[in-house]
Amino acid sequence: MLKTPQLDRQGQAYPVFFYPSEAEDAVALNELRSNPQIRVVDEIRSQVADLIKAKNPSKSYQTEELKQAVKEFFEDIDEDEYGAWVYYPWKLTLVHLLGREDFIRVRTSRNNYKITPEEQEILASKKIGIVGLSVGQSIAYAIALERGAGLLRLADFDTLELSNLNRLKAGVTSLGLEKVVIAAREISEIDPYLRLELYREGVNEENIEDFLSKDGKLDLLIDECDSLDIKVLLRQRARSQGIPVMMDTSDRGMLDIERFDLEPDRPVFHGLLGNIDLSSLKGLSNAQKVGTGLKITGTDTLSPRMKASLLEVGQTISSWPQLASAVYLGGASVAHVGRKLLLGEEVKSGRFYVDLDEIVNIDAPVELVSAAVSSVSSDELKDKIPQNILPSGYLLTKEELEDLIAFANLAPSGGNIQPWIWVFDQRGVLHLLHDQKRSHSLLDFLGTGSLIAFGAALENIRLYAADKGLEIEVINHLSEFEQEPVASIRFTSKQNSAIELPYSDLVDGVKLRCTNRKNAKKIALDRKVLDEMEEMAEAEQMVLEYIESEEDLEKLSKVIGGMDRMRLFHEQGLKDFIGEVRWTEKEAKETGDGIDIATLELSGTERAAMGLLKDPRTVRFFRKFLMGFGLTKISHETLMSSSAIFLLQAKDFTPQSYLKAGQVLQRMWIKANMQGLSFQPVTAAMFIFHKLARDPNHGFSQEEVGMIEKYKKEFNTLFNMNLENQEIFMFRLNLAGEPTMRSYRRDVSDTLFVL
Repeated sequence: MLKTPQLDRQGQAYPVFFYPSEAEDAVALNELRSNPQIRVVDEIRSQVADLIKAKNPSKSYQTEELKQAVKEFFEDIDEDEYGAWVYYPWKLTLVHLLGREDFIRVRTSRNNYKITPEEQEILASKKIGIVGLSVGQSIAYAIALERGAGLLRLADFDTLELSNLNRLKAGVTSLGLEKVVIAAREISEIDPYLRLELYREGVNEENIEDFLSKDGKLDLLIDECDSLDIKVLLRQRARSQGIPVMMDTSDRGMLDIERFDLEPDRPVFHGLLGNIDLSSLKGLSNAQKVGTGLKITGTDTLSPRMKASLLEVGQTISSWPQLASAVYLGGASVAHVGRKLLLGEEVKSGRFYVDLDEIVNIDAPVELVSAAVSSVSSDELKDKIPQNILPSGYLLTKEELEDLIAFANLAPSGGNIQPWIWVFDQRGVLHLLHDQKRSHSLLDFLGTGSLIAFGAALENIRLYAADKGLEIEVINHLSEFEQEPVASIRFTSKQNSAIELPYSDLVDGVKLRCTNRKNAKKIALDRKVLDEMEEMAEAEQMVLEYIESEEDLEKLSKVIGGMDRMRLFHEQGLKDFIGEVRWTEKEAKETGDGIDIATLELSGTERAAMGLLKDPRTVRFFRKFLMGFGLTKISHETLMSSSAIFLLQAKDFTPQSYLKAGQVLQRMWIKANMQGLSFQPVTAAMFIFHKLARDPNHGFSQEEVGMIEKYKKEFNTLFNMNLENQEIFMFRLNLAGEPTMRSYRRDVSDTLFVL
């Protein structure tokens, strides 16, 4: 072994041992001591004092008595040659230390009996591999401090960056230095006798077998690397060799344990990734890593602040966050449980949490659940329906009635809440009532959203009746907003053939109509399509404006994205969102309402991110700090892939205007879908604008009011610039093909009551 002192400190990770009793070492040691750049630390007498106390734990030494014991210790021993001299090149420091066995005994004496001497001996024979020295650094330090292994094998290819200094034990003087070298130096300064092996290029497919099994396989593998493909590879190879794997995620103290030594057939990551292809995990962007990572961690189990942070990746932050407190908690958890595993205690595979927020109970979650929809009795309905309607001239059969209602219920509604109650009375009159328990939401201000749905449903009835030869009379009961009786339909007669009415050809498109949220390449619309849409609005004395240039769509996307944030910041808006999304196919089928998450046409990453919003604490965190810009990304993509964005406007703000708007929108929607065009509402902002302008108890903070007013001014530079009309509904058209999924509908029996 070359003992010549090295003064070049760059990249050196190991200290150098010198024993003066050996001639070569004595020469090198004298050279170091004579160098004025070298700092010499010789506290061997204080170490011997500790050794004497460790060997005589029952005796209480006085200061002078201990000094005398040390003096006697060195009577027959050359103090300079005793123990070892250890040189740390990166610090230009030479330290005089006890010999290996005595050093270990003294350094671990305060472990007894949380770790017994016998257990310490067992641990000294163990080999632990740690991959990833960001989170892994704290784990390595904790294990080294307790001397929880005889060998630490460390792997990381990365160097220290300034952004690492919020969680790594290092300083600015180490910037650019390899993380694995920083860890090795720190551990060597704690215990130079602890064996270290460094893989400075990290772990890869070429060296993984060497890392896992050199000189006998590892007793424990700890994975803290960022590369998803390497994480999977580590587990696959560890499983084949029967090596247990542990991982800490630095959020809620989540600790993963996979006992491949006891369960050789156990699926990696508890089977959460399924049959994953390693090649598909290489070269992922940070956003893609988030999506895949969420499959491993789950979304419901993340802390609110981590959920909030992940939604900001690629928006206001470049990668997911880690805090020193969480990293050091993880270091303690892995060192503690890993020690128990290595000592043969019962440590089971699974996922465990050391969540300080739960333990200290500072931020207990408050779940927001949509209000339950109560049933309605026949007596209640009799009191709600108008009694001054003439009987129908034609009495529908049971089959005709149910077919008609099923057709009417195909109408769209905000959040697919289907806010209607249909009552068929003994006079053969059909009544439409507003189910207000079902439709109370931020985006149903004064029942305006429901009125649009009612207008669409009545248009479906008009089309159905004409197709079946039914002559009907629709009696409008609306005199004010939030009125339960909406309209009554009398069936005056039945003809033998279809009845020709304006737009009656749209009947064939009612079952075709759907919301399509797919984003496709922007394609310009045919002028004929634009003219037809405008004509449909003008036929009912309404106004339709549209924008299609990329510049205008970009401006509008900022408004819509910002207003989507405002909706989720609002307490009721957040409650609505959580309540209206159906997060699984099973849930969507069982309820028959709400927005099936499959209809949102999200990528895997986006869908995972959307799931983070299920926890209301995440959005409350955004609101508190006016964050959440990641929530605008989907809105931006929606707007920029649009062929055009349309705004339907009315002359006045009345319930009749909204009912009529629903009728017009249904015609436009069906027409667009019949022509192969995709239709998607982007109208949440309209309802919020009206609520802020008309409701003093709107529920927004002062800062949020300022932001909404700013968005409204920007909106008015694109639409309704003369401010004479009332914004009713906004939608986009594009050419995106068939949707992946169509929304479910409630059964007719849930909405129809026959008295």
